[in-house]
Amino acid sequence: MSAAKPLFYKNVVPLDVKRHANLRIGPTAQPLEYARQANVIPALVDEFELAMADLPIAFLPGADLPSAVFVTGAAPGTNAFISDDGLWTGAYIPAYLRRYPFIIGDVADGQSLLCIDDTYPGLGEQTGERFFSETGEREAPLVQALTLAQSYRDAAARTEAFCGMLRDFGLLQSATLDTTTPDGAKSVVHGILIIDQAALAALSAEQLHKLHAAGFLKAIYNQIASLRSVSKLSPPAPKKVRATGKKAS
Repeated sequence: MSAAKPLFYKNVVPLDVKRHANLRIGPTAQPLEYARQANVIPALVDEFELAMADLPIAFLPGADLPSAVFVTGAAPGTNAFISDDGLWTGAYIPAYLRRYPFIIGDVADGQSLLCIDDTYPGLGEQTGERFFSETGEREAPLVQALTLAQSYRDAAARTEAFCGMLRDFGLLQSATLDTTTPDGAKSVVHGILIIDQAALAALSAEQLHKLHAAGFLKAIYNQIASLRSVSKLSPPAPKKVRATGKKAS
């Protein structure tokens, strides 16, 4: 695994039939409590169309590539989609949350393994669904987790390619999302990037063809449309959104 820990993951270990022969997974009292203070959550390009009516989509600058995110809170340390009971209140649950506490990890010999955050409170050996049978075969929860984690990894690779094309074509601009409630309370989301519509309109036919051929043109318009859902960052009060700033380098 990389030395840098993914968001929410505290101690990632490979799942091993010998070490975890009796490990089980079960429900927790507040399933998404770990995400309560996350005002951005990683997003996959494959999710844009399903999520855009519910979650604003943006990008975060990175040393190499920008990264796609769902904006889930109007200020750092807030998440408008987590209830007091630690449940998701929105219509679409990001795949990043559905995958946790599992993740695909790469080890020294190039093999990929299904790993887990072993600090997850739903893990134990007394109650819940087993990961392995008495004979060491994968049980249904583990098979499902592996399928989701592999799908996530594949979609993450497509998302990196998408973000790379946005960067290469100069399609991102820095932005600030300003929200204002009827009582005058204001919140600001700083440090994000969004699609620069003027730059999009100025693309050449060849560039547009490349985006379309890669399956990314629709995702661009989904991101733009998703900004209409910024009002959901602090329901039920209606809000206004203002995107300002200059083109990202």
